[in-house]
Amino acid sequence: MNQSESKGIAVSLFEIFPLCRKLIFCSVDMKELNLTKSQLSILFALEVKPGLTMSKLSKFIASSKEQTTRAVAPLVKEGLVERYVDEENRRYVYIRLSDQGIRMIQEAKQSFIRHLKLSFDRLSEDDLDELKQAAETTLRILKKLEP
Repeated sequence: MNQSESKGIAVSLFEIFPLCRKLIFCSVDMKELNLTKSQLSILFALEVKPGLTMSKLSKFIASSKEQTTRAVAPLVKEGLVERYVDEENRRYVYIRLSDQGIRMIQEAKQSFIRHLKLSFDRLSEDDLDELKQAAETTLRILKKLEP
């Protein structure tokens, strides 16, 4: 792949990223949930990748370990996530969703799906099929690039 093609992919990803964030964060009532965008990102990340160390979680959401730690602390206090120690190696502390956190994320996803459905009503069946295929393909390929 030449540099121009790589640049084209990068430009598209830079444009896709804020659009996806906007779709998600505009569909969820952040004030009602009493969460920051960072905290919601952490909850979604833990749903996809349960049981991460703080270092791995911060890398996964592309945030500093300090910022991630500050965002996780209130989530633990509210009972949405829990810390636990690896029984094999007690030096490792992991973070996972609590049952309450799982319920909250499921509700947030349902809200997102309802919001997205309204937007999808503006698209043709062909556009919807194309979007579905593109989303699945993009996710599959991006997972291959994940460090």
